[in-house]
Amino acid sequence: MSNVSVMPKRNQVPQLQTEEHLTLRRCARFAARLVATVLAATLVFTVAVLTLGLVFKGSWLWLAPGAAFIGARPADVVGVVPFEALPWPTRWAYGANFTLTQMPVAAVLFDLHALLRQLAVGTVFAAGQVLRLRRMAICLLAYAVAPIGGQALIRLAGGGVDLAWFRTSSMHALLLAVLLIVLAELIRAGQAIQDDRDGFV
Repeated sequence: MSNVSVMPKRNQVPQLQTEEHLTLRRCARFAARLVATVLAATLVFTVAVLTLGLVFKGSWLWLAPGAAFIGARPADVVGVVPFEALPWPTRWAYGANFTLTQMPVAAVLFDLHALLRQLAVGTVFAAGQVLRLRRMAICLLAYAVAPIGGQALIRLAGGGVDLAWFRTSSMHALLLAVLLIVLAELIRAGQAIQDDRDGFV
């Protein structure tokens, strides 16, 4: 019968087919590649800094109140201390502090890359996207509070130079986490509407 249409299965993912949606998919593919590049650069940078600080005894690393530098000694900066001049417990504490800050960033980029790849193939409302957005929000919250935990370690070890326990980026991360939580709820609501529509006979 020509007037009979096949209902999609409940677990079938709707695909974006309009010209606008195809453009969005192309943009998502480009964004996914860009995020993958940023993620790789973030991991390389993290490993490089930890290697310089903990394997090469802090060569080319410098700390100052409220700042850190890589390379030659910065000129006209007050209170600059070479990382290699710090005692080993303080170096390890700074390494832990840096790791606590970088790992949530890498986790957010990983989930963002996966989410963009789903969007690039036309997946709009999927349970996996809601979970990824929530994980990204949790990682942003972890990034926001990481300086507090890291500075606690540094103060416990003693000999710290950069003792800033709060950063402006922490506030930005908190605001973005709230936005992601709201977006996750919107996608969850959209998924529920999609499921109800597909289940309607």
